[in-house]
Amino acid sequence: MAITKIDVIKIYRQKTALVIDDFPDMRGSIRRMLDNFGVISCDTASNGEEAILKCEEKPYDIILADYNLGDNKNGQQILEELRFKNLLKNTTIYMMITAETTKDMVFGALEYQPDDYLTKPFTQGVLGKRLDRMVLEKESLYEINNAMDLLDYDRAIELCQQRIDMHDKYEQRCLRIMSSCFYKKHKFSQAKKVYEDILEERELEWAQIGLGKSLMALNDLDQAEELFTKLADDGCLCLEIYDCLADIKTRQGDIEEAQRILERAIDVSPNAIMRQEKLAELSEDNHDWERAEKSRKKVIRLGNNSVYETPEHHFKLARCMNSEISDNPEAAKGKVKEVEEVMRSVKRKYKDHENVDLQADIIQANVYASAGHEDKSQEKMATIKDKMAAASNKSAQLMLDMAQTYKTVGDHDKAKEILKDLAEKHEDNPDISEAIDRLSDEPLSKLGKQKAVQLNQEGKELFASKEYSKAIQLFSQALKHYPNNIGLNLNLMLALVREMSAKGATAAQVQHCSSAKEKLAHIGEDNPMYERYKVLCDHLVKLKKSL
Repeated sequence: MAITKIDVIKIYRQKTALVIDDFPDMRGSIRRMLDNFGVISCDTASNGEEAILKCEEKPYDIILADYNLGDNKNGQQILEELRFKNLLKNTTIYMMITAETTKDMVFGALEYQPDDYLTKPFTQGVLGKRLDRMVLEKESLYEINNAMDLLDYDRAIELCQQRIDMHDKYEQRCLRIMSSCFYKKHKFSQAKKVYEDILEERELEWAQIGLGKSLMALNDLDQAEELFTKLADDGCLCLEIYDCLADIKTRQGDIEEAQRILERAIDVSPNAIMRQEKLAELSEDNHDWERAEKSRKKVIRLGNNSVYETPEHHFKLARCMNSEISDNPEAAKGKVKEVEEVMRSVKRKYKDHENVDLQADIIQANVYASAGHEDKSQEKMATIKDKMAAASNKSAQLMLDMAQTYKTVGDHDKAKEILKDLAEKHEDNPDISEAIDRLSDEPLSKLGKQKAVQLNQEGKELFASKEYSKAIQLFSQALKHYPNNIGLNLNLMLALVREMSAKGATAAQVQHCSSAKEKLAHIGEDNPMYERYKVLCDHLVKLKKSL
């Protein structure tokens, strides 16, 4: 039976709505339009903070949010926060409204997938036509969306199948929901089968993306890469494909290509904060400090007023600059001043956050030490020790920063003591374990020790078969994740020495070997690896002379 206008009005009368706009006249205009559609219960908010509070107080069926809300949260950040706090139901319609049409803004808004996107100015007729379509779909699929909200994916799948069997206009939508439910339940083979069946009938981008993600989950990286690459070459505008390609390249060990892929996506849509964060991490692993610093600064700007705002973004920028100083001492003068300003800024902005002042001082002491400003570093260290003694609830990251600072000032024993304590307290946390092993001269975490055994075994096999170039690649990639590891640096030196001894030395290889040697300069005669280190150094001297 056909839906009449009266039926649509009856549906609207049961809905609650929220209009978010910083201009009173616009709020009033949209509210009157909704009233004409039949909506009885309609609230308004003039800014993002007020909107979030209202959504915390009660759920809404329809949310119409302007993108630009002045100096406060924008419509995209409201959508981010509602999803982050699980305040936005699948049964709710979220429509973004904006007068802006710049590429950066449009792609940024669409990446967070609102239900619809409407450009100002618009008429009541245009809004009505767009809302009617969404309201009718949400009403028809209410039980399915409600099951999703309740995380009852089995029920959602069952209801989707019933609807698919009806072969009505929502068949494709239900196939999309059903396949996503299989994916969320980690039933990747079932999700893959649904996507493949859909694609046999018709090439749909969303199904191709879903298939690619399912293949990734099943560790079929080559086929997933082929699929996503074709989508990119065909001009697919869904930038998630670049995130997937970068993830594939990272898992394959090619982090240079992963960075280049994300840079392409950032060029199209620079306002995706999580992608900027990932690009910064990859750039740091690749020692591309200029790109990393640019992304870190962008993350800070995008984080303002968002649910992702945190002092840690400022600390990550300072750590990035510190790494650049360590790699390139000539950059120290300008970077030290910039770090000082960043630390002053974070102290002002987050003055009420616990231990922010202490953490800023620890990082600043590290920067001074890296730049060779020993007096300033020692002065900071003296105040830090007193603050550390008085501080409570010291985070793992704060202690990691403290360990890094001790290493930089040359107190390796104190650094190791902190890292060993962290490894014991956080042995089941893979992120903290990796951070510990990045700083340490040897693997201290359970996961790091397991990885070291695996790498050593792979290295032995490559040495035994005299595949020195592959060994060089293996240890070089590993050192991007664990740059201070003594064993890895020694193995890299050994692989380079053997490669040069067998095929002749090149200037690039000698420089590569010298860089690894410099990272081991601090080990003393009491270290069990010292003799091996000295032997390799002697070989390196001879190879340099052969050039």
